[in-house]
Amino acid sequence: MLGLSRWSLLKGLVAILCIFGIVSLALIYFIPAPPSKITIATSFKGGHYVDLFSRYQEILARSHLKVEQRLTKGAAENLKLLNDPASGIQIGFMQGGISDSKQSPDLLSLGRIDYQLFWLFHRATETLDDLTQLKGKRIALGSIGSGSRAVTEKILGIGGINHDNTTLLTLAGQDAVNALNDGKIDAFFRL
Repeated sequence: MLGLSRWSLLKGLVAILCIFGIVSLALIYFIPAPPSKITIATSFKGGHYVDLFSRYQEILARSHLKVEQRLTKGAAENLKLLNDPASGIQIGFMQGGISDSKQSPDLLSLGRIDYQLFWLFHRATETLDDLTQLKGKRIALGSIGSGSRAVTEKILGIGGINHDNTTLLTLAGQDAVNALNDGKIDAFFRL
């Protein structure tokens, strides 16, 4: 048998098994298996991100991944949790524009999963051709800490509209609709 004894074959087999074992241990150490459980930061009950979570939970369950949800106040809290390694949050839903690589250098975006339209509602008695016409008005932007408010404040900021020259209120949803109908506000943004 090619001049090899059983003893030589046995030593060769043992050497191959040792090399295989060492390589396996190194791969396990340097390239660990993916987690079997993750926690996703969503939003408040009834929010859009809670619905998204349900869809992703179902999809990921097919791959035997246990997915837990943490309800939050919105995108600003999700960003804070993602930036805190001790929070236990691996994924958080939020609108684009909430943060950038300078503010959160250790975070990665997996991409966009959803488009969100911004609607501006205002009284029909006034024609708006430009966002700068909202300067000095009473505008409902949603709750503090919500992603929609943060992004809307950035959009308005481009037009020179801020807390100093405009009344920016925390009304959202049906409360904002009622306030607009009652003349208590001049406009509101809705996602």
